[in-house]
Amino acid sequence: MSLMEDHFLLQPFTTTTSSGENEEDVGFGPSDSHSFKNISIRFLSIFFVAIISLWANYEASKGFEINIISENHETTASSRRFNLLYVSNDKISRVVLNTSEFVENILYPPNESHVKKTITRVTVRLADQNLSNPVVVNHQNEGEFELNISPSLLLLEEKINMDKEIVMAVQRGMARVWIWSYGDYHGVPKSLIEGMEEYVVGNSVGFDYHPSLLNSGEKKLPADSDKTCWKDNNPVNVAHFLRYCEGIKSGFIRRLNQGIRDRWDEKQTLDDALLGISSVKVCADYHSSNGMVLAG
Repeated sequence: MSLMEDHFLLQPFTTTTSSGENEEDVGFGPSDSHSFKNISIRFLSIFFVAIISLWANYEASKGFEINIISENHETTASSRRFNLLYVSNDKISRVVLNTSEFVENILYPPNESHVKKTITRVTVRLADQNLSNPVVVNHQNEGEFELNISPSLLLLEEKINMDKEIVMAVQRGMARVWIWSYGDYHGVPKSLIEGMEEYVVGNSVGFDYHPSLLNSGEKKLPADSDKTCWKDNNPVNVAHFLRYCEGIKSGFIRRLNQGIRDRWDEKQTLDDALLGISSVKVCADYHSSNGMVLAG
C-alpha cells in the first residue's frame, strides 16, 4: 500500500466551517491531488518527449556534427565580436547549416543518384592571426574538416558588411568541404577545384561580386593555361567558364563533381560532364564569345 493511500486511510472525515460564513470548505482531497499530479507528470513527459524528438530531428537534419571553438574570446576585439555575435547565440552553426545545404544543392542532384561525400564533423574556429584568405580549410580525419576564419573579417566597421563577409567565408569553406577530391587531388588540377569553389560562391552572392570576364576589350589568358580554361591561374576565370558550361548542359557541375570523385582524365572527365561535347571546343567557343584570345 502506498504512502498516499496510508495517509488517506488515517484521515478522519471532517468538515471545516469558516467563521461567520458557516460554509463547508471543500478542498482537493488526496485522490484529487494524486490525479492532478498524474496529469501533470503525463503532460511534462509528453512535453519533454516532444522536445527530445524535435532536437533529434534537428540533429539528424544536420547530417554532421558541428563544433565551434572560441578560444581566448576576450583578448582581442575580433574574438570578442565573434563570440558575442556568432557564438553566444549559435548563429555561426546556423550559417554552417544554411551554406552547407546551398552547396549540396549545387554539387549534388536531389534524387541522390550521385554518391555524396561523407561529412561527419565540421569545426569552426577563429584563427589566431589574420589569414591571406578569408577562410582556410584543414582536412583532419576521415570526414572531418576544420574551417579557420580570418579575424580581419570581424574588424569591418559596417556590421552588414561583416555579416556578409562571414557568410561568404563559411560558404567558401563549405564548398571546399563538399567538393570531391579537395585536399587530395588525385591528379585533378588545383585550378579546377578552386574554380568550382568560386562557382559556388558566385551562385551565392552573384557573379558580379568580383571583376567580371565580360568587360569589353580583348583579354589574354596566361600562357601556362595550356589552352584549357580549367587551368587558368585565376579561379574566378575558371568559375565563369564553369558557368558557361552549365548553361550549355544543365547539370554539368554536378556531373563534374561526381567525375572527379570517380577518376580524372584530362579531357574525358570534362567531356563526360558535358555529355560528350568536346571541352576543348567549348573552351575555344567560350573565349571567342567573350572576345578573348589565347596567349601564344
